[in-house]
Amino acid sequence: MSSSSDRRSSAKMSLRQEAALIKKQQEDALARLPLNSLYIVLWIRSHPPHENDFHWGYYFHSTPQSGIKYHIKQLGSGWITDHGRTGGVFKSNFLCVLIQIATVAEGAGGQLDQIMRSHDGNVNSIPGVTCRVWILKILEKLMQSVIVRCSNADALLQECMAIGNQHGPEAAENHQPRPVVKSNLCF
Repeated sequence: MSSSSDRRSSAKMSLRQEAALIKKQQEDALARLPLNSLYIVLWIRSHPPHENDFHWGYYFHSTPQSGIKYHIKQLGSGWITDHGRTGGVFKSNFLCVLIQIATVAEGAGGQLDQIMRSHDGNVNSIPGVTCRVWILKILEKLMQSVIVRCSNADALLQECMAIGNQHGPEAAENHQPRPVVKSNLCF
């Protein structure tokens, strides 16, 4: 009886140690992100992940411990915005990868926020709206304002899908911390 109890106690301690290690890895990954960096974030939707099947959002890293997550999510037959400050981008369920697309100029955070929220009142009037379609609409505005320097929004989304497909299996297996990749198409 005692050895069975000892094994359970040891297993619980091991799980706590593993959870503490994962938490530390996620905190360290967050601390390594450059300030004022903007990312496209991909989350897997299934296990095993399906190719080119992601939930899409943005993350703007604005302080050493936090940033703002911008995304839309489906609610019934429509879509709603779900923007907000977070210190846990690396703790997100089903997070696949962060893809850096810009370093936002000092003082341009307000303009970035305004663009990110520019469709908040009419998100469901965007033709064929999905999270990926919304990302593209916002990306085009970010490129027009020169916050994101990229010559081809569609090519950038294709690059993001390829990166997501590469890292999806690791995300499904909960490898920590999740990767941060810099886009080759943004300058």
